[in-house]
Amino acid sequence: MRSISKVTAAVSATAALTLATGCGGAAKSGAGSDPKTSEKPTASSAPRKSFDPPQTFAAQGAALPEAAGRGSISMVGTLIKPLPLALHDTHAYIAAANSLQILDTSTGTTTTTVRPRHQPAVEPDTETGAPVPTRDGKQLLVPFTVTFPGKGTTPSRTGIELVAVDTTDRRTAWTLDIDTLPSWAEKAPAQARLVATTKNAAVLSVTSGNRGATYAVDLATRKVSWHNDDVAAAAVIGDTAVAVTTKDTVRQQVTGLAVDHDGKQLWNTIDGFDLTVRPAGPHLAAVTGNDYDSGDSVSALLTPDGGKAADLPGETSGLSCRYDDASVTVCQTDGPRVFALDATTGKQLWNLPEQGTGRIAPKVTAAWHGAVYGTTGNGPVVLDAKTGADRNTSPGAAPAAVNEYTGVAVADDEQHTVVAHPATG
Repeated sequence: MRSISKVTAAVSATAALTLATGCGGAAKSGAGSDPKTSEKPTASSAPRKSFDPPQTFAAQGAALPEAAGRGSISMVGTLIKPLPLALHDTHAYIAAANSLQILDTSTGTTTTTVRPRHQPAVEPDTETGAPVPTRDGKQLLVPFTVTFPGKGTTPSRTGIELVAVDTTDRRTAWTLDIDTLPSWAEKAPAQARLVATTKNAAVLSVTSGNRGATYAVDLATRKVSWHNDDVAAAAVIGDTAVAVTTKDTVRQQVTGLAVDHDGKQLWNTIDGFDLTVRPAGPHLAAVTGNDYDSGDSVSALLTPDGGKAADLPGETSGLSCRYDDASVTVCQTDGPRVFALDATTGKQLWNLPEQGTGRIAPKVTAAWHGAVYGTTGNGPVVLDAKTGADRNTSPGAAPAAVNEYTGVAVADDEQHTVVAHPATG
């Protein structure tokens, strides 16, 4: 099943580019305490205050390009998947199929547009994932599906151009051409997504129709260390890539692959069907679906060794989870129900709606550094990630992406404009 890729690496430091993320270190302020503040100059040299985490946002903000919400917002303005962007300092980095736009979040002005060196192989409006940072935060990675030109008797072919960007000077640090995809990727446009990074590697999934593959890129050598043409990784926990594998036309299993050891299969667990794996933080993956023998619903949190940290509580249809980049994973179901877990152990911290109090569950939009952002029928709200208590009932916005300077939210207008709101408290 697994083969070592014959991949041509093209390392380049010639294109100007910047990429960033809302991820960061653990929050330094305790639960319920006042956020720390500091000041940072923007491109115009005017200082901007930072808040870790922010709990209030300006009502008005800078409108971002249409690509900032592509594929992530429903017709009625509901956020249905993460925005294809990342925040770093006072800039937003918006990934599209044919470019990466870098904008000043104070003004919405594009400072740099980066394009792949090769011709994009998919339409410009094709949905993409967000850029992903390396573990040390010094670089961010974004893949483009491109067409490598033919030479002599060798025809043109679809491949992946992986670009790494330095987060300090916002320039391209290196690029890698992955020019050997499975034959099935040529039959329909292949889409590449950066799943996650480990200390040593970046894990990409390539999908086309119902087929999928996984590539692991060694971040030191900047070459593909291994690839699996039959499995598309859906999450990375610890140094293990987690995917759903098919045993026959119906039966599935959840499989763990060793990222740093040539994709070696480590374990299989949960015989079932309609299985889905979703990331639930750096140490946990959430699995939902149905048991193969009984047909009963199954839902569990898996650890890197394939063990169960816990069975997920209650009904889990429509499950989605968000890690707060500190210590808490917040999950939401169609219920609507919201519950928070310790991101390492899987221990449940709180649950809404809360019996006996009348408290309702918000629609969660983001979580960051000990704060949970969302909306109820009463408007935007900020909760404490560890306790579930209300922190701010009038934050001014419910961001879908957030860092210490900015909250990016979907506007309640006919166009569902994506807006960067400055953090104010």
